[in-house]
Amino acid sequence: MKFFPGCLLALLLAPALYAQQTSSLLWKVSGNGLQQPSYLFGTFHILCKADFSISAELENTLKTCKSFYSEIKMDEPGLQLQLLSKMTLTGRNIPQLVGETEYNRISPQFKSITGMPMAMLDPFKPFLHLSLLAQKAIACSDQVQPETELLKLAQQYRMNIQGLETINDQIEAIDKEPLDSQLHSLVKMLQNFDSVQQVMSKLVAVYKVRDIDSIYRFMKQTGMDEDFKTAIITKRNEKWIPLMQQAMLGQPCFFAVGAGHLGGAEGVISLLRKRGYRLTPLKF
Repeated sequence: MKFFPGCLLALLLAPALYAQQTSSLLWKVSGNGLQQPSYLFGTFHILCKADFSISAELENTLKTCKSFYSEIKMDEPGLQLQLLSKMTLTGRNIPQLVGETEYNRISPQFKSITGMPMAMLDPFKPFLHLSLLAQKAIACSDQVQPETELLKLAQQYRMNIQGLETINDQIEAIDKEPLDSQLHSLVKMLQNFDSVQQVMSKLVAVYKVRDIDSIYRFMKQTGMDEDFKTAIITKRNEKWIPLMQQAMLGQPCFFAVGAGHLGGAEGVISLLRKRGYRLTPLKF
């Protein structure tokens, strides 16, 4: 499924468990001088409500921590406005980029799928269109954002809310996928939306297995360009590690990041182990 944009797979990035617990979405981080353990949880950007719930074990783990870290500081005022301003095209719009003929062909398809006139998003980069299509590919009306649900709990327990990066950092990573590639993905997603729904259904199924390496393999098999994977996954992982180390030294932290960031030789779990931490998968 080469048309399915790697940036969405990465950012979208819970149940059957193996008889022996060798992997999980929830990991305890200990050792290497830490006085108290911290925890790492792999999220998914959008899910059907029936596919995600916060178990008593997960909630109890979270409330032992003092700080809650997501990829960005989710309670920052005006976050959505910041995002929209960063996603605005400069000097061009979508009709100009794709051409009038192509725009007139795909615009009705976009409205049919999303219920929104495509013209409303004309001033914005195609990634915004792709994000909305990916959300619609989750086949249910009752959707939930796991990060938001965890944030609500963190606020309830009066935890310190922080982010591992800024909006600018995320947009810079997204922009590593050129506009023409984003546009190509947009056209292909609209042409093959049934297939997009199938891919998304499989991705959710893999996530629900709660095996980080299976998630990582699925992302690679679904056509993420190697250079873009380096920008959207590997480089961000590397930047997060020193921040995580510093945060964990001061107090126990709960880190909630896309599940696609956890697995693989360059994943957050592997990088923390290389720095001397003990990573233990937990049932929840």
